[in-house]
Amino acid sequence: MKINLNLLPISIDEQVEIPKDFYKNTSIKDLSSINVSGIIKYNLSEEIEIILDVDGKMVLNDAITNEPIKYPFSIKIDEILDENDVNNEKYYEKSQNTLDKLEFLWENIVLEVPIRLTSSAGAKLKGEGWELNSEKKDDGLDPRFEKLNELFKGGE
Repeated sequence: MKINLNLLPISIDEQVEIPKDFYKNTSIKDLSSINVSGIIKYNLSEEIEIILDVDGKMVLNDAITNEPIKYPFSIKIDEILDENDVNNEKYYEKSQNTLDKLEFLWENIVLEVPIRLTSSAGAKLKGEGWELNSEKKDDGLDPRFEKLNELFKGGE
């Protein structure tokens, strides 16, 4: 999805589909159509100013149960791209004077992926021969240190 920069300012209000190849090797399992609205324009310094509101839903795996969870996200993007900046070359093609909107959106969506996500409702915390301990229980002295404890008591 390339935008011709000769036509700026451009108002955007559309749904964008991110190809599955983008999130194939990430923790994102599915990405619904994303709503994008805002404007792309040149500012007074002749830099590209991008002001967008992005929202959608991504499907991620639960950190405990590994079940899929729908995770809604909402991003407010307000960035300025300098056409001469080397870091912006992945978005901007000088020869065609275009901006790749899809690459830019994808990079901002990836920043919204949580490191761990869990839905505590329905989480199995006990099973046959195992239990997930969320709080530390103090059962007293570790039996491996009983002999050492006897040595200290004898010296008192």
